Amino acid sequence: MGWFNPGQCCYGFDKQSAQPPYGAAHGQGHLSGIQRVKEETTYGLSPKQLAKLLAIGLQDGDGKSNSGMSRGPGEMLQEILAAEPPLDPSAPDSFPAILNRPCDELLPTVGRTTSDLLLDSKTDLSVMKTLKDYYKALARPGGPEAKQAAVTVIYYAAIASALVFHAHKITKHPYQTLREAYAELEQKPWVPPELKDLFRRAKAACHQRKGRT
Repeated sequence: MGWFNPGQCCYGFDKQSAQPPYGAAHGQGHLSGIQRVKEETTYGLSPKQLAKLLAIGLQDGDGKSNSGMSRGPGEMLQEILAAEPPLDPSAPDSFPAILNRPCDELLPTVGRTTSDLLLDSKTDLSVMKTLKDYYKALARPGGPEAKQAAVTVIYYAAIASALVFHAHKITKHPYQTLREAYAELEQKPWVPPELKDLFRRAKAACHQRKGRT
């Protein structure tokens, strides 16, 4: 079985019901389609198609754009990892706006980067779940392919962190599907070493649980 099947949505993500954005619900009038991954819509991708997505902009092998006009997935990934999770609900791409809720569980993380949160064994499991849900929503079809590739990596990293540091699976994907995903991700030259190490550890955790869902 490949990574994805017709019962899954948006690059192998769990099904998610469409919800109005948090900002719109609070009178801010913003109506973004970023977080709308409809249950009835399917985007089944084969492992080969996923590999193509994750290889966007890799002519020089490091995930940098060669055009000089747009960023490659490696550059976008590094930018996300080095930034703090955006929490201002008035910003259209903030966690509250995309997830349609205040995201109070992230308040104690102010001042910490996304990389810090993903790689710290003490990061609360609720934070991992919120990171997973947020980057799942951002990776909808139709956006820039380099961004889709970068946020897909963060999505799987949040799941990996929960597996490695909390021994908890925060997705409906079976362990075999996750193991195949991490085997693919750790081969990408533009994924930083610290995430590759996390993916290797998550792959091993999934292997130990083979036969379980």
